[in-house]
Amino acid sequence: MPRTILIPLDLNQDAAFDSVFAAAKNVAGDEFPNLILLTVIPEIDVGDFPYVDKEYVRDLGESARSQLERIGRERLGDSADWQIDIRVGPIARTIVLRADHFDADLIVMASHNPVFWDVLLGSTASQVVKHARHSVLIVRQTQSAKTPNTEDTSRDALAG
Repeated sequence: MPRTILIPLDLNQDAAFDSVFAAAKNVAGDEFPNLILLTVIPEIDVGDFPYVDKEYVRDLGESARSQLERIGRERLGDSADWQIDIRVGPIARTIVLRADHFDADLIVMASHNPVFWDVLLGSTASQVVKHARHSVLIVRQTQSAKTPNTEDTSRDALAG
């Protein structure tokens, strides 16, 4: 059983929380290990905006802190030893580095169903899987009505 589980959360994708926490609880069993709820605020390049005040980034961090604390209380309560971690930086790289920092045994994170842009640009989850030295459990979201239904075009090789 993992002793430390890192759970990176995109606070704008709360629909994924149920499946991520269910997967973490499933892996942890009856006794929760140390859980770290992480969110990464994307770094804003100077070229994106002419001026980004430090107060603006601090406000984003405070908002993220209150959201993570609420999520932790609602989802975990006193049943687990949990803490929050809020960082600013490149998302996938920060997740990998924080897993190293906490010596996580497992990273449990959501991934959206792949679409055309994910194939071209690469998703955060695929970058974490590619670069992490830790085990990563990717939790797929249920297929939405907008996702096209793909038929199984394979056939039994032994059927003749």
